[in-house]
Amino acid sequence: MTNIASWRSAFQELIVVVGPTQDDTECILSENKHLINQIIFTDLRNVSIARNLGLRAASQEIILYLDDDVIASTEWVASHVRAHQEQGLSCGCVAGAVADKTRSDTPLQFSRGVHNRLSVSHPVLSIAAEQRYLSSSRWFSGVMGANASYKREALMKIGCFDEFFEYFLEETDVCLRLSNAGYTIHRIDVTVNHYVQPSHNRRDRRHLTCWYSLAKNTTYFALKHGEECIYSPIFLMRLAGLLMYRCLLRILRLRFTHHLPNALLLQYIREAIAGVGEGLKAGLQFHNAKSYQLAEPKKQLSGE
Repeated sequence: MTNIASWRSAFQELIVVVGPTQDDTECILSENKHLINQIIFTDLRNVSIARNLGLRAASQEIILYLDDDVIASTEWVASHVRAHQEQGLSCGCVAGAVADKTRSDTPLQFSRGVHNRLSVSHPVLSIAAEQRYLSSSRWFSGVMGANASYKREALMKIGCFDEFFEYFLEETDVCLRLSNAGYTIHRIDVTVNHYVQPSHNRRDRRHLTCWYSLAKNTTYFALKHGEECIYSPIFLMRLAGLLMYRCLLRILRLRFTHHLPNALLLQYIREAIAGVGEGLKAGLQFHNAKSYQLAEPKKQLSGE
């Protein structure tokens, strides 16, 4: 809330969605309530639910999202709105860069990132490198939710944020669905400062505690967007390799970087395995439901 007053006039409305907290968030909100149009509370730690609550409560055409540990410049709002106006109706999303202010060299966490349908990502690219990736149909433009805005109509058309993604890959899923629906993602040269804070998902930048979510959402995303190839041995091997890299190897690395006890590492591995199981179940259900929906019109046309 530290810099809301400096750019509050640029908003038509400001909506704050508050999840479970154990700090003085409610006091800060009370002190700044004259700047806020709506405050919405949810008991669930789910960023997709929070974003959908804000989206459905909003009345304006352009929806700008900002995380609670990010500080934006006074030009942030105007830059996003101007980009949407210049790009026209085909632009579903506008995204800028995110810098990590907790490190002395302030590296970029995200700038012109791309993803594939397995959720493999390259988060920081030059303009030329981004274009090389996007020249292949295997890759699509992504965003980091800390610096992204959307056309409300576009989000509603694709069914909003998928609330199965409580944390991690929710923006990637939205970007792919926007692209599939014919919308474009536009880049702007505006960077927000990210002050990465400890939370229930991480103790620090490397000591993550969200292995269940990472494994679950990686598995679900791949099955959701893998289309008809999800039963191919190559697809399954690539997904297994990604899960090994994204979860198991990173968990084992904590033994050397943070000297965590074996019991805690084993707990993290068990959580990741449980996540894979849950993601597999949900992904197969989604894939089978989609296959059924596609098959029904064909049956009707053939008279079956």
